[in-house]
Amino acid sequence: SDYVQDNYKGEIVKGTVKDFDANGPIIVLADDIQATLKASEISRDRVEDARNVLKEGQEVEAKIISVDRKSRVIQLSIKSKDDAEEKEAIQSLKAEEAPTGDTTMAALLRQAMAKQN
Repeated sequence: SDYVQDNYKGEIVKGTVKDFDANGPIIVLADDIQATLKASEISRDRVEDARNVLKEGQEVEAKIISVDRKSRVIQLSIKSKDDAEEKEAIQSLKAEEAPTGDTTMAALLRQAMAKQN
């Protein structure tokens, strides 16, 4: 299967840090496909040198932010993946907090008292 054809922008992928170039780490994905991860896409915190944050051989999970099908260059972002996960977590928390009918103690007491009368 063709990794570049099968994986799209916005997808979360796992890879391993292979090497570093001037822009940041080179990440190897499945099928020996290499992807680039700019230092600015590693973290929300400013990263001066990717080597201070990531080590060769380290496994990373990142979001594909661009795929150039001609040059077969995939660009990754850990920062975007973290942002997306945080948004999902916040949304699921909001969904849990959303009132699904009145289940406050006062409402339950009112219901119980109404049944007695």
